[in-house]
Amino acid sequence: MVDEREIGRRIKNDLIGIIRGTGEVAGSAIGSVSDLAQKALGEAGETGTAAASLAVGAVKGSIDAVADVTGLAASKSAQTVEATVSAASSVASSIGNAAKGAVIGAVRGSSEAGVETIDAIGTTSRAAVQEASHVGSDITAAAVGAVEGAIEVAKDTAVSVEDAASAAATGAIEAAGEIGDAAAIRVRRAVEGTIQGVKVVAKTTIGREEE
Repeated sequence: MVDEREIGRRIKNDLIGIIRGTGEVAGSAIGSVSDLAQKALGEAGETGTAAASLAVGAVKGSIDAVADVTGLAASKSAQTVEATVSAASSVASSIGNAAKGAVIGAVRGSSEAGVETIDAIGTTSRAAVQEASHVGSDITAAAVGAVEGAIEVAKDTAVSVEDAASAAATGAIEAAGEIGDAAAIRVRRAVEGTIQGVKVVAKTTIGREEE
């Protein structure tokens, strides 16, 4: 029986191999992460709660892989202030792409295993922010990437893009809230508004600034 950590390790190792093989993080991230996550969940053959747990592992493994590769590259290239800023921006972009691809693949894979799409979106978006924080990456980039992934995956389901975006934003903000109030505010600012033409409204009061 495959558990969350095992599927995370498998996806992390596979994705690192793809990135190193192509020499390109951004180009690999969305499509490769999505395919790896969906395939791994399908091969695991789990359903229900077990499938939902594996989806979380898939997201974490994806974020870990990109954080490892981009973090190493950034540390090697950051010789000046300008280079450091540029490297940080590149890492954030890559983390956002990883989160987007992971949510797409994990939601598709877990939905095929009987997990409700909205539940899968919320759970995987939460995991993306949690893992980005764990590896010291940009949680706002992960949150926005998760919302973008939710919007993309909703197009293939009966779930509306607005509901999908809301579920992703809510999960991301709640995860940020576990980090701290400031993190929740930052993530809420990042995900609420309009993303890819979709009006995003979170269904949580966490991170809401007093007027």
